[in-house]
Amino acid sequence: MKNIISLLVLVFTLNIVIAQPLQKYEFTKNIEVGDEKFDEGDYYNALELYKESYKEKKPLSLALRIAESYYMLKDYKHALRYLKNIAKKDKKGMYIDAKLLYAKCMKRLDMYQDAYDMFREYAKKTDDPDGRKEAILEIKGLEMFNSLPENLEMEFTALNKDINKGFSIYGVQKRKTNDEIFLGFFDTSSKIVMDGKSNKVKIKKKKRKRKKKGKKVNENIRGQIVFSKRQGKDEYSKPKALDKRINRIEFHSLYPSFSRDGNRLYYTRVALEGTKVLEAKLFLTEDKGGEWSAPVELENVNGDFMSKMSNVGEMLGQEALFFVSNMEGTLGGFDIFYSLINEDGSLEPPVNLGSKINTVDDEVTPFYSNGKLYFSTNGRPSLGGFDIYFSKWDGKEWSKAENAGKGFNSPLDDLGLSIDDNGKSGFMLSNRGYKGKKRLHNETCCNHVFKITARDLAVKLLVKVFDKDGELKNAKVELVDLSKVKPKAPETKSNFNGNDFKFLLESDKSYKAVVSREGYKTGTIKFNTAGIFDDFTVEKEITLVKAEPEVEIITINQPIRLNNIYYDFNDDKILPDAEDDLDKIMDLMNEYPEMVIELSSHTDVRGTTKYNQKLSQRRAESAKRYLTENGISAQRIKAVGYGESMILNRCKEGVDCTDEEHRFNRRTEFKIIKGPKEITIKKEIFKSKEQ
Repeated sequence: MKNIISLLVLVFTLNIVIAQPLQKYEFTKNIEVGDEKFDEGDYYNALELYKESYKEKKPLSLALRIAESYYMLKDYKHALRYLKNIAKKDKKGMYIDAKLLYAKCMKRLDMYQDAYDMFREYAKKTDDPDGRKEAILEIKGLEMFNSLPENLEMEFTALNKDINKGFSIYGVQKRKTNDEIFLGFFDTSSKIVMDGKSNKVKIKKKKRKRKKKGKKVNENIRGQIVFSKRQGKDEYSKPKALDKRINRIEFHSLYPSFSRDGNRLYYTRVALEGTKVLEAKLFLTEDKGGEWSAPVELENVNGDFMSKMSNVGEMLGQEALFFVSNMEGTLGGFDIFYSLINEDGSLEPPVNLGSKINTVDDEVTPFYSNGKLYFSTNGRPSLGGFDIYFSKWDGKEWSKAENAGKGFNSPLDDLGLSIDDNGKSGFMLSNRGYKGKKRLHNETCCNHVFKITARDLAVKLLVKVFDKDGELKNAKVELVDLSKVKPKAPETKSNFNGNDFKFLLESDKSYKAVVSREGYKTGTIKFNTAGIFDDFTVEKEITLVKAEPEVEIITINQPIRLNNIYYDFNDDKILPDAEDDLDKIMDLMNEYPEMVIELSSHTDVRGTTKYNQKLSQRRAESAKRYLTENGISAQRIKAVGYGESMILNRCKEGVDCTDEEHRFNRRTEFKIIKGPKEITIKKEIFKSKEQ
């Protein structure tokens, strides 16, 4: 970013005699350079330049470019925000193609009903045959939701933080000869994204502090093959990198895989020029008495094309190497090929697996086990982006590819499956969320490792939702563990085109299921699993009653408490939960463009008055900065820190109060100070998540 800014300063200095306003020049130049960065695959720097221009002017074309950048960075939440704004302001329907991206973002965020409706609307209105074809494929994916297996008998557990450190993992596979897993691992100081469709690798480096006492800082930030040893059920040791012959300093080494005996290690070596992939080739190294040999490039599968993501399996009674390539003969994008492996280790010419497996889009991460080929694709109906599919080999041909179902697949990207021959354990990669997931750039940016284990016991809950007219679709069910000791976090499921919901339960526990749907009163079911110690399904039905929508009138100068905005102790950073309330304020400000607000922060009385005043001001400024960075003019927001000056309860200086009582005063509020005299909102819009 510094280099880009320096370039802009230099260009302006050389052209200062040109008769145009500085503001207009910088606006245009930022977009031009941003477009160059976007085309190069450098979406991070493109986004910064676009947003800098967006502060000055807010054309819908620029909002779309920002949304596209966020989407490519897998930041669907922020992309959705800009796309929603485009949809509201595009009165003439000039941005019909934005609806496709809008629907895809909603799908990734598990807003299936809204996504389904938008895909259908787009498919009817667009003149783009390719776009219509893509929308129809997405519609088919959503329509198959209820027909897919639930896979509740399988447990998907994120590995420990020594493995999932907040950045992406590129390949994971267990070495069958011991209890080690090998991974394509990327340093925390940068981020690499290698997706099939763009075939671009994007790196964003963090500033690295120089160590004291003259020690050199390691500037070698590379994707490396590492290994980690199992230390417990789901615990693995801190990864260790293989030697420099494999992890060459000028390359990225990714996607490790093993021969059946564990003695041959295949991997992908990627060469970059800036952010552009120059080559991706397959290499082999062998275990020679505990040491890995010097890697050799594989013949017949590498060339003037990209080859990556290999796995050893079997074809025609012979060992075979499955791999991904865009070589001549693909059906489109990246396809899966195989090459027979001869006794001397040489490879026969590659063969495309054909249309039973490959599509006109991308197929990635093949894995062969026990007569099945597992792979991920974005060219078939899916629950998210890349979904895991499998095909069976009967000795003559491959079966029609089948979706692996829920659990294996989510609204996001699921790939890199490797599973034991018995089908009861394995690993996979996904950018889905989980409790304790560390955010790098955004919560869905990066693929992490999940362990897959077959459960010894499967107690299930089946909830069916009705209203007075029969089956009620598009409801949500939240399963709450009522245990007093170590209760599990609530689990929420939605079903946009059905009325049944399935959950996994534990024996000898108490639960409640909270059932909700827009326009209906919330219903609750309480039950327990006492005395159930074998596989069993608890079946419950509930009928919801329609409710009148409850609204609230907000008048000018009326303070509205934002219940979900909290901060870490002595910190002013916006936490993920706070974004929800700030997004709702942003929606209101976009709906009422003349509205000016005061955004205020308050503390309790603990700490000095001066300190509390400064802390509250920093927090108010932080909330304001979040809104301005997402397109709201700074002139429309007055940030005020009131410190401890406006205590709402008895907890004033010298009064002994509980932490809960003090917490009531640690709040963030907003009020309209200019614009509409009153606005109408739904009562639950700023409802606390704890209520």
